[in-house]
Amino acid sequence: MLQRVRDFRQIPTGDIGNILERWNSLLRLPRTSYTRPQNRHPDFPFPSLEVARYCPGGYHPVRIGDVFNNGKYKIVSKLGYGAYLTKRHVALKVLTADSFGHQKDTFELDILKHIKAQHIQHPGKGHLLGLLDEFEHHGPNGNHVCLVFKAMGPDLSKYRRLFPNIRIPLPLVKEISRQLLLALSYLHDRYMSNIKPQNILIESPAINKMFEQTPSEAFRPHGSPLEPPNDFYMASTQLSSIEEDIAHSTELSIRLADFGTSSWFNKHLTEWIQPQMLRAPEVILGADWDSKVDIWNLGLVIWELAEGRLLFDGTWTINAPYSPEAHLAQMTAVFGSVPKTLLARSKNRDRYFDADGKLLEPSAFPPCSLEQFSKNPDNSESEKKKFLSFIDSMIRLDPEERLDATRLLESEWLRFTP
Repeated sequence: MLQRVRDFRQIPTGDIGNILERWNSLLRLPRTSYTRPQNRHPDFPFPSLEVARYCPGGYHPVRIGDVFNNGKYKIVSKLGYGAYLTKRHVALKVLTADSFGHQKDTFELDILKHIKAQHIQHPGKGHLLGLLDEFEHHGPNGNHVCLVFKAMGPDLSKYRRLFPNIRIPLPLVKEISRQLLLALSYLHDRYMSNIKPQNILIESPAINKMFEQTPSEAFRPHGSPLEPPNDFYMASTQLSSIEEDIAHSTELSIRLADFGTSSWFNKHLTEWIQPQMLRAPEVILGADWDSKVDIWNLGLVIWELAEGRLLFDGTWTINAPYSPEAHLAQMTAVFGSVPKTLLARSKNRDRYFDADGKLLEPSAFPPCSLEQFSKNPDNSESEKKKFLSFIDSMIRLDPEERLDATRLLESEWLRFTP
């Protein structure tokens, strides 16, 4: 089973002298990017906002032993927002009842069907978690579209915690990067994804064997669920094979999963895309965007996996909430002024910038560079230069200057072996 080697969430003590040191200190923290504090009832161990969505039009209450699609699938255990099922262990994703028939229907099913129908040979398709089956299920809160996927191992947000300072070894980061770029080089013909560590899942021959051969009883959760009527709400678990040390496996592969917020290029689900700390400048500024937002996302995710820390957190001080003003200030501290061509097509320009392209809220962050933030001791000087060049080619403020996935696959850093 997946276990945490140690708790890396300790905040270093010490006096923080100036704003740059404060930012550097913040970036040394192994903050996992995309989970935010949630309100919880003192007597209820789960997020109250999630429980509130178990209502008409919302989530379907799933209990251990429930059957779906006329008995074809039976719930054994909960994996995130899915479940392991009998005979052939697969993952079941039950969409909310209001996912369709409203103003902003998810494109997930359409995109997954389109990917499944494509018979072109492309190495990137094997790094997408494709759709195995889909059906509708009627429950007390409405009709739910159910999606069936291959059962996978842990996501990268969990996997990286197996390593000291939550830094994945560089050779493995390179291989993960290659596979993600292959996936994007396939996807970017038509649609954009939603890249974050939680949406990147691991598999290996040992994990596949576990799901194929282990009896269903082994996946059932220990202990009793909550008392009725809340017995549908259970803790989720991510699994790996007990026969394999996945921290040292040489046979790992990744798949990009969850197209719930994905969009077609010519039809956007929403303009409010990306996790806050991964938002590209054109998204914050309300400019038109395309597949280059995925490239920005990927660059920041690769940085986080290799460095064990965020590049941008979008806060003025350690305990302050996220703000787009602080996020833009951090970007400009590293990359300089936002290009005028981007500002000219930005709906939100006047909210953040004056007529001369200067931030309305003066930046508290002094100019700095990517190199100043790169602290991985395993990076030799020559390796570090190639790594920084690779990251820089993905997180340019001007989307037009970011390399596409196909060209990034030719990057020297991916080919270089120290």
